Amino acid sequence: MKQCAVLTGLAVGDALGMPFETEPPTSQRLLEWDGVSYLGSDYHLLSPGQWTDDTMMACLIAQVLIENGGYVAEKVSARYAGWLASGDLRGMGKTTRAALQRLQAGVLWTDSGVLGSLGNGSAMRAAPIGVWYRDDLPTVDRVARLDAAVTHRSPEASDASAAVALAAALLALGVPRFHILRLVLERLPPLGAIAEGLSRLSLDAGDPRTEKTMAAEMAAMGTRAVATQTVPAAFYAFLHGKDYLSTVSAAVQAGGDTDTTAAIAGALAGIFYGRAGIPAHLLAGLEAAEALASYDAALMTRCVQTDDA
Repeated sequence: MKQCAVLTGLAVGDALGMPFETEPPTSQRLLEWDGVSYLGSDYHLLSPGQWTDDTMMACLIAQVLIENGGYVAEKVSARYAGWLASGDLRGMGKTTRAALQRLQAGVLWTDSGVLGSLGNGSAMRAAPIGVWYRDDLPTVDRVARLDAAVTHRSPEASDASAAVALAAALLALGVPRFHILRLVLERLPPLGAIAEGLSRLSLDAGDPRTEKTMAAEMAAMGTRAVATQTVPAAFYAFLHGKDYLSTVSAAVQAGGDTDTTAAIAGALAGIFYGRAGIPAHLLAGLEAAEALASYDAALMTRCVQTDDA
């Protein structure tokens, strides 16, 4: 049986994409990247193998799920605010910062989210929710949307988080990869922007491509730091990648919000291919690899409480 690697897979994709965040796919630095190695970032002040806010927030959710037997919004919000106070922000986005500043000022989590935000900051952290509640898809959907609203209050951000969490849940249940897109779309509002973006993938999902072709097609779709682009691009990378490394490498080579696209694609690929599918050199060089593996194991062997949120 494959060892689920949702957080490890997310973190590896995040760390690979981190040095190239915001760069276009035509940048010389990205074109010269070997596709398999960690690099550091002077901008983020992070070393090779370190990860950003994507992994940080996903870990905070995982900690609350594991310690409390389920998602408790007040506790997750307190972890988010505590992270802001720590100063170790690792590329925190403007929307997330604004929401967490509101939490820190005493605004309740029910009102802290930024209205109308199209950012991908909630989708990037949603996969652990799916793994935890995998036996109850309505709860996966509900809790993912609940968590999204803490920072991002828009239909797009809500649908994006639900899509990622639902895909993670289905994969953790062992659903075949090329059924995932259809099953996720069945649970999303059909007229929403996220469903529209994902539905464009359904005609050719599953046709293997080279990493360069994948990167070019994702770049053409759009890889900016908005949920309406990031989530379809990440699903595309997962559906067309031939293994874990090709999935996340292509997501990075597509440019744009490289750390988040590769983090979401990496989370899904980490569940599907398992820990053994992630190259050993990437596991060896990953920040906090043992802690991430511990969270992964606990998410799969959880003890769920019914009063989760």
